[in-house]
Amino acid sequence: MVMAPLVLVVIVSFVLVSIAVRYGDDTVSDTYYKDSRLYHYSAEQDEQARALGLAGVLLFSPQDSTVSLDLRGNLTYPEKLLLTLSHPVEADLDEHVVLEQVSAGRYRGAVKAPMQHRWYLQVIPELNPEEFRRAQWRLKGEINFNLGNGVPLKPAEL
Repeated sequence: MVMAPLVLVVIVSFVLVSIAVRYGDDTVSDTYYKDSRLYHYSAEQDEQARALGLAGVLLFSPQDSTVSLDLRGNLTYPEKLLLTLSHPVEADLDEHVVLEQVSAGRYRGAVKAPMQHRWYLQVIPELNPEEFRRAQWRLKGEINFNLGNGVPLKPAEL
């Protein structure tokens, strides 16, 4: 009788710790770095995209699970681009899609992520997702599949 509350507290503690470890917060993945107690945002990639006049339109096709990108700007179009779909809440759902050039400024790729709800989008010319900070430029956007399947991409606003 005396030990029952103590045993209950220990059991509840183990359950809460296991929930905290399994469903912990995801980390922010962008060009932020910590300097003392201040956070700074690096906008070099966005400025470069703006200088090149880059813009694009992504069109998702849920029927065949593909995405196409129409890119325009003053650049030599790379053979491949990397599209990152970032879920706003669950990092486990994030996906990297390689977009291959089908014609000048037009790219296509296959998407495995569910085309529903809201996603953050980023296109870079670097194919290794771990090296996104080294990319020369980037375009960003946000899509809500409840509202449509197309979205414009542009450099992030400062």
